[in-house]
Amino acid sequence: MKKRSKVIVLVLCLSILLGVFTGCKADEGSKKQDALSQPLNIGTLMGPTGMGMASLFEREDEGFKLSLFTAPDKAVAAILNDEVDIAAVPSNLAAVLYNKTEGGIKLLGVNTGGVLYLVSNGAEPLESLKDLKGKTLYASGMAAVPEFALNALLEAEGLSPEDVNTTWMASHADVTSTLLTEGGYALMPEPQVTVALSKKDSIKVELDINALWKDSLGCDLPMGVIICRAALAESRPGDIDFFLDAYLAGVKSLESDTDAACRIIEEQGILPSAGLAKAALPRCNIMLETNYEKLSAILTPLFETLYESNPKSVGGKIPGEDFYFSKDNPSDYSYRPKF
Repeated sequence: MKKRSKVIVLVLCLSILLGVFTGCKADEGSKKQDALSQPLNIGTLMGPTGMGMASLFEREDEGFKLSLFTAPDKAVAAILNDEVDIAAVPSNLAAVLYNKTEGGIKLLGVNTGGVLYLVSNGAEPLESLKDLKGKTLYASGMAAVPEFALNALLEAEGLSPEDVNTTWMASHADVTSTLLTEGGYALMPEPQVTVALSKKDSIKVELDINALWKDSLGCDLPMGVIICRAALAESRPGDIDFFLDAYLAGVKSLESDTDAACRIIEEQGILPSAGLAKAALPRCNIMLETNYEKLSAILTPLFETLYESNPKSVGGKIPGEDFYFSKDNPSDYSYRPKF
């Protein structure tokens, strides 16, 4: 009996020791990195999509190497050519890239909600989209999120796109100048809305497209996202977590020290001036959402809307679960600053 008791005690001790070592291993595995293992090349855009990234320009010594692109197609080319590891791009382009590369792109999170507004100049106030029936609307973004989102919301109000005389223009600047000279109504993104408001007292913000999208579909209109190369996600998930921590800190700094953050936005050329950045911030819907379930709930309605309008707008098919980094790498960064 004594021998058997000794064996039992020995087994229990070994079990406890194994449990301790296993627990230590688990703790070590869950511990976040305190630095990048290698530098990260990051591409961002001028305008709201890049505003949340501004503070990373100040952290080059930590391994964040940032490039600012003037147009989404330049960011797309950079990530396809492996010139950047991570990029901020329009949401539908992320889907196109995922399909084009056959899964070679991962989505890290949504960083910008809806930035579209219906604006008027010397025209009758709009109570709802129904009031646009028979009227002329200036807009840019044909065959992209602005057109398809607007059409979906018009249809939800019982209208067809043909009920509105939409004049699609080549650029946001064209829309702004036309609204200022011709008057009437325009569909405009930030920061062009703030630019227009600064030009004439007769300019009014009539309707918030993001709010209308929320009312209709129950979620934000996700217009900007952060993506990375799938190879990076597979080989350096810890670096991605470190990047997301840094990104979150930058978004919070926009809220806690707005003046300093807006100075960086101006210095880096993301927007022309700190004053414009500060005035536009409340309508830019900057955020950081990485949770898989929440991301899917936000992006699926948009991708379905785009696919129904034109399958090519999402690259031919709606991305699957493997599109989302957080599906296999639990991530729960969820922050929406208030201004």
